[in-house]
Amino acid sequence: MVDCAEGTVRQFQMQHRGQGDPVLKALKVAKLFVTHMHADHVMGIITFLRHVLHPPLIASSGDLPPSDGPPQIELYGPAGLRTFVRSIFTMTLTHTGERYVVHELLTSSDTPTSCDPAMLHPSECPGQNFLCDDNGFWKGVTSGTGYYGEVVVDAGPILHRDPCIGYVLHEPNPPHRKLVILGDTYDASPIIPLIQPSATIPVSLLIHEATDTYISRQIDPSARRTKDEVDSKVAARGHSTPVMAGTFAKKIGAQQVVLNHIGSRFPAPKQLKNPHDSRFAVIAEIERQASEAWGGGEAVVAYDFMRISIAADLNEEEFSDVAMALEDGVARGRGRGRGGGGMPRGMSRGRWRGPQWRGRIRGGGGGDRGGFGRDDSNSGLGRGKKRRFGE
Repeated sequence: MVDCAEGTVRQFQMQHRGQGDPVLKALKVAKLFVTHMHADHVMGIITFLRHVLHPPLIASSGDLPPSDGPPQIELYGPAGLRTFVRSIFTMTLTHTGERYVVHELLTSSDTPTSCDPAMLHPSECPGQNFLCDDNGFWKGVTSGTGYYGEVVVDAGPILHRDPCIGYVLHEPNPPHRKLVILGDTYDASPIIPLIQPSATIPVSLLIHEATDTYISRQIDPSARRTKDEVDSKVAARGHSTPVMAGTFAKKIGAQQVVLNHIGSRFPAPKQLKNPHDSRFAVIAEIERQASEAWGGGEAVVAYDFMRISIAADLNEEEFSDVAMALEDGVARGRGRGRGGGGMPRGMSRGRWRGPQWRGRIRGGGGGDRGGFGRDDSNSGLGRGKKRRFGE
């Protein structure tokens, strides 16, 4: 999960059920990545941790200490994240049945937060301090097991008003899918060398903010701002327009683009209730601006509970390697819930474009409320009909 503002737990509970898609469970979140320490991206963390770490058992002498096993959830983020969680847990007298850990991504100018046992909260495990390399990147911060094998997470700096991080999730082995998920930014170019865009291993999906933009009166009769006014305001606040997002997508050769962090000036249309709602035209204009600058397809604005599918495009040789790994139980350990290897459903000899990499899109962020592609949680749970990409 990337970022966690107020409302995250609620959004997990409000997911639509019975539509064929698996329900995403908060208790299954094992890693939380924080892009920056602005309130709209972190103020749901404490509530979320209290939810997933469970209340402690109660004994006659008071609360029992947390389990001494490994942490239930790992948090990764910039300097200050460890102190933020530790301080609020302490000040709110929070006790949990399980433990958490915070790993900080530090630059040479950051002061590490102590993990001395005397400083730790009872629910906290000592975390790691990752110092960036000479290029300012944090490579191989963590990894996990995906459908085809390992998924590696790298991180790098992007420019915002305050320190901010973008994350790159990629498969080192076929099908080599790559996700780039950015925090708030007015210029993400510092992370491009980390992304390593290429024709052979392109960026499968870019998630880029588009906080504000100029909308003409022909599209929105209530619009009053000039383009120069909008551009000046966006630059002053360290955010991006759809054109800036599309331009960055073009630079890195993104195959799919999703826009989030849409400001409250552009409230979400009431989907399926009034197709003539003028707000649809505004959202369509935001998408058009980004798509035109990108030139690689149709960018889309994120909406609550949106789901993305990213195809695994394998050639015959790659297919054979992956199929063999799956049959041997390597890619997923023991197959996908079958109790032993075997090829997944829908997999047959030849070129194959599935199953998809199912992703969750952060609803947005920012201090604005009600923007399309926002859920006041940044949790990645979007609302509305499902869209598929790469199929």
